[in-house]
Amino acid sequence: MELRRLSVHRLASRSRAGRMIEASAAPDVAFWIDAIGRLVVATAAGMVLGWERSRENRQIMGLRTLGLVGLASCIAVQAIVHSGLPNVNADAAGRAMQGILSGVGFIGAGAVLRVGQGQEVHGLATAACIWVTATIGAAAGLAVWPLIIGGVSLAMLVLFVGAPLERRIRERARLTPAETDRKDVERKP
Repeated sequence: MELRRLSVHRLASRSRAGRMIEASAAPDVAFWIDAIGRLVVATAAGMVLGWERSRENRQIMGLRTLGLVGLASCIAVQAIVHSGLPNVNADAAGRAMQGILSGVGFIGAGAVLRVGQGQEVHGLATAACIWVTATIGAAAGLAVWPLIIGGVSLAMLVLFVGAPLERRIRERARLTPAETDRKDVERKP
């Protein structure tokens, strides 16, 4: 079994099965830069999505909350992947991500509110944003850079373009067909 090289200084001990387990006295600089870089990317991605929620005056979840969700997801995945345990594999990382997504579902549920006499539901976009942030954080923990860049880009596109588009759709849905036709005629030069 080949283990990841963490430093020049190595300590060796025997596992219960008799195999040599290597441990590091001091992890090398490249490992630290890589690990901290992943944490920074996950936190920054969460903060970008949180900034949009704060800009929209969504006071329930914003810059700090989503930044921390991204950071926590990244830490959880990195803790499993870099634990140095002999039987860590893709299944372990998958189980960590399942736990993250389940736990984040509870945070997202806190963002969903029912208000008014009509019991209108608010906060679903924020709840979905929390979930997206957690998955981006997990991707950062695994250093899957195309998913991170694509995920943040598409999430921002949906958040920025989606709100005005939803307003227009709702506005048109409230109008009768005759009013819709009149508005269409008024818009044409």
